[in-house]
Amino acid sequence: MVNYRKQLLIMTAEGMTSVSVSLETRRQLNQMRSMMEFKNIDLLLGHLLMEKRLSRLSAESKQLQEHLEKLDNVNVNDLIEKLDLSPF
Repeated sequence: MVNYRKQLLIMTAEGMTSVSVSLETRRQLNQMRSMMEFKNIDLLLGHLLMEKRLSRLSAESKQLQEHLEKLDNVNVNDLIEKLDLSPF
């Protein structure tokens, strides 16, 4: 599926008019839709957006896990006392 996305991004050429870009975009989307066996382009675009969001969420999750691993050795109570934010 990555090839399809790259193909979609590299489908315009210098000198193409907005009409030819629109037709080429439609052709590319229909080609992707049929190859990936989606019933319509809306379902294909929804799937691609979901993939993109999941990919971004996965990357953010990994980054958050890395930050949490760095905090493993931090004693939270000592940190609160040092910052003078203890509620007690």
